[in-house]
Amino acid sequence: MRRWIVGAVAAALLLTGCGAPKSAAVLAEESASVSEPAEVSTVEETSMVTFSDEQIHKGNLILVNSEYAYDFDANGDADLVRIVDAQKYPYKVSKEEFRLCSEIMPALDNMIRDCDEAMGTQYTSVSSAWRSKEYQENVWDEYAELYGESYSQKYVAVPGHSEHHTGLAADLGIIYGDGSEGTFSESENAKWMAANSYRYGFVRRYAEDKIDITGISNEAWHFRYVGQPHAAYMHEHNLCLEEYLEMLKADTSPSNPLRVEYGGKEYSVYYTADKEIPEPSGDYTVSGDNMGGYIITEG
Repeated sequence: MRRWIVGAVAAALLLTGCGAPKSAAVLAEESASVSEPAEVSTVEETSMVTFSDEQIHKGNLILVNSEYAYDFDANGDADLVRIVDAQKYPYKVSKEEFRLCSEIMPALDNMIRDCDEAMGTQYTSVSSAWRSKEYQENVWDEYAELYGESYSQKYVAVPGHSEHHTGLAADLGIIYGDGSEGTFSESENAKWMAANSYRYGFVRRYAEDKIDITGISNEAWHFRYVGQPHAAYMHEHNLCLEEYLEMLKADTSPSNPLRVEYGGKEYSVYYTADKEIPEPSGDYTVSGDNMGGYIITEG
């Protein structure tokens, strides 16, 4: 009886396949029927930003001096507006046709208004602004004829090499209530502007202690817009634009930016000559330096 039960169990196992050895073909078939989990890539593609050759010659930080000419072709789309049409504060403008880049107008309005309030007068004016190459040629010829060519070389930029071509520079003046003109460089307004213009993104471009670098004699009236945080850093460290750009080129990179805190914000500023870089993750601006590279400002 016991022998019969064992035999029956063995037969049952053979019929059901439970515990039976499987052939290689069966094992291969079963293995193929089980799909492997797909590999999931954890590497994200890096977004890149590409700069053009034209961008080297555009932006608030372009250097225009005796060595580096203004590129009129690259800036053919500059948004110039008549000051008298765009101004929100009623300061005087020597000529109605004077124009500046539209983006700097709010800063200029606020700077002149605050200067007037500090002085208790409304004498601050704009005596010169954007200039075409032809206009600059006339200025050069006029000063050369009146004072000699050596004077022009000290105080007037060579046509094509003037900051006034950018639309980012303004000469300030004094016009009294009776319409007569005063001397800006000898006014209290000039002192206030030298001490405070950086708060509005402007710098006094041609200072007496920078003549050997800029090649232009002391001009207390000439102010150039560079924006923030650049104006604040340049003012704090007594740098002219040539020095500031040279410092950025020599000492900064995407992996080693200049850190600047201003107005409750932290900025990262760096130079690159690469035409393609990983796109910054936050807000950023790009300006050419007009020499061969780009200045990236994050923040």
